[in-house]
Amino acid sequence: MEYSYSKLGNKYDLKLIEKLDNEYHTKLKKMYRNLKCEDCSSNNANWVTLKRGKFVCINCAQKLREDASNKIKSCMGTYRWHPDEMEIMINNN
Repeated sequence: MEYSYSKLGNKYDLKLIEKLDNEYHTKLKKMYRNLKCEDCSSNNANWVTLKRGKFVCINCAQKLREDASNKIKSCMGTYRWHPDEMEIMINNN
């Protein structure tokens, strides 16, 4: 069995993560549509900080990466999302 690890360190069956990919990206797009960056209020907040469960722009995401405790992730379809990460975003938005 192959595994996929979330940014939070949890291990999931890769087939499950692949199966959930479209569903999770659809949910994320609905959550961040027309949102402004939590930190600077600019448009295009299509990255997240999992530490806070908030949407941020690319510029703020880059700054937040300097703090290793921030887990930064894109919502634009390039990353697979995991159930623990989605739970954070659903609970905080």
